[in-house]
Amino acid sequence: MEKRHLIDLKQFEIFYSIEYSSIQELIKYGQIKQINKNTLLIEEEQENENIYFLLKGMAYHFCQCDLSTKRILSVDEKGHFLNEDALYQEKASSSIEVCKNSVLLIIPIFTMEKIILDQPLFSKQIQLSLMNKYQESQTLLKYNSYQNSQERLKAYLYYLAYKFGKKQNDQIEIIGDFSVVFLSQLIGAKRETTSRILNQLIDQHFLFYQDKHFVLQAQQKNIYH
Repeated sequence: MEKRHLIDLKQFEIFYSIEYSSIQELIKYGQIKQINKNTLLIEEEQENENIYFLLKGMAYHFCQCDLSTKRILSVDEKGHFLNEDALYQEKASSSIEVCKNSVLLIIPIFTMEKIILDQPLFSKQIQLSLMNKYQESQTLLKYNSYQNSQERLKAYLYYLAYKFGKKQNDQIEIIGDFSVVFLSQLIGAKRETTSRILNQLIDQHFLFYQDKHFVLQAQQKNIYH
């Protein structure tokens, strides 16, 4: 690893409280890898050996409902751990795949456990991260209860805008190449149904498509919280 990665880690909020000696330990025992788009990192029920931190890119958690059906559970952006729950359970709770070319810091669990013991403030950051993910999962679970597919898709688009949106004047551009297939797996609907709903939302001036990105009209009420 290059020395510059020592500085890169301190740019992320979750590492603010860690002493440089502990960051050097992360660098010594961890690996920084370039991961190609659509690479499967972890499979559900796989034995946990490493903790993954997303330095650059995007990844999502999913479950395989059957051989042909995937359901996306949540989406993570750079600057976040992908599976810090591995510190407390032997097997992966969900599968994780990167959805764009990414850079990850891969840390052996034993290294993370040692640093958490040595750095109480870092331990609190991990707990806070897990709490935030729990709250997010509760919000997304509420979306799944929406019987109306259009309302469910609108809620998930707000979710993506909240996490990946870039506001410009009266519009919010969702930064990321989110395909119709991806959205259908996110809301639990067929691709054809999702495509039809997207066209309806475009007709309703709820959103439009520009340079492979969805753009929401900012005056719409944001229900994500």
